[in-house]
Amino acid sequence: MPNDSSASEQNSFKGYSLGEGVKDGLPIGLGYLSVSFTFGILAVSKGLSWIQAGLISLTNITSAGQVAGLGIMTTAGGILAMIISQIVINLRYSLMGIALSQKADKTMTPLLRILLAYGITDEIFGVAVSKKYEFGAKYFFGLTILPVIGWVAGTVIGAVLGQVFPDFLTNALAIGIYGMFVSIVLPKAKHDKVILNVSLLSCIISSVFFYIPVLSEHVTQGFAIIIAAVAAAFAGVLTMNKLEGKGGTVTAVAFGVLLFGLMIFLAPNFTAAGASSVTEDVRGSMDNRVFIPLLIVMALTTYLVRMIPFALFRKKLENPSVKAFFDYIPYTVLSAMTFPAILYSTGSFVAAVIGFGVALILGFFEKSLIVVAVGACLASLAAGVVLMYV
Repeated sequence: MPNDSSASEQNSFKGYSLGEGVKDGLPIGLGYLSVSFTFGILAVSKGLSWIQAGLISLTNITSAGQVAGLGIMTTAGGILAMIISQIVINLRYSLMGIALSQKADKTMTPLLRILLAYGITDEIFGVAVSKKYEFGAKYFFGLTILPVIGWVAGTVIGAVLGQVFPDFLTNALAIGIYGMFVSIVLPKAKHDKVILNVSLLSCIISSVFFYIPVLSEHVTQGFAIIIAAVAAAFAGVLTMNKLEGKGGTVTAVAFGVLLFGLMIFLAPNFTAAGASSVTEDVRGSMDNRVFIPLLIVMALTTYLVRMIPFALFRKKLENPSVKAFFDYIPYTVLSAMTFPAILYSTGSFVAAVIGFGVALILGFFEKSLIVVAVGACLASLAAGVVLMYV
């Protein structure tokens, strides 16, 4: 009977509207406005104009990929280096595209999949897959509008005005993105022991790649996220029957203690790999004869990584194990991206932990995306201000 009721409810559902998509995209857009601000500052400091910085964000919409691409552009890395870097760093979007293809309804035609794949990002993916019912093309288009505007606008504002604002303010705003991740994962994990455990395991594997020098030096952040997400989801498929009972509770407690230990004993004295402050101040504009070909290659590679799986995997998955794997993937990907990166998202470890703690509390009580994101930002900002005068 429950299955019949659920099917009837699904059949009577008329679909999410364009307006609902725009509404759900608002907190993502606000988060992107702050996060891309830093990229704008970095791009100008490396010799790009604000127009060039804005074009990179408009055609790519990927934080780690853009930073890597910027490095290649400014060090004459070449087209092959650009292609390889973007595939490796952005390969997680392929997993997201496959998972999203399972949630799209019949209005998402092959042509619309090809067009709308442009908007597959970590946060848009997280919101779309968390919807109770299948989503259509109108909803997904609405969901991408404000994030794209926020990402591009933040980049341009950062490139033009970024150096005017104090560091503690821009640092505090950066934690908002991770707050949104928490608000997506935690409510689901609260009610599903398997998702709770695979999410915690993903955090642990991500931390191993982050904290062990030989791994952090030779495995890129993007590839580490893929390994953590796939391994944790696969482990969940193999053990899902055992994790649904008391064994799941015991395992979750053990994973939680391990993560807490990592945060307390390793994180405070650790310098994130690749972290550096922007000290150089190079003004002007990169030669467009160098910039434009590399921009085209960068944008095309990133787009194809998103589009091909989303456009090709249209058939619904029937195998229970395969379906479970892609059910877990959204949460393992977001978990791997959140921890331990959230601990280094601000200029202060203490402020980041406080912001993280507030996000966990608000997420546990299943507050909305924007409430969790803003709460984490405000808590981190308040802690940062206090620490400045202590």
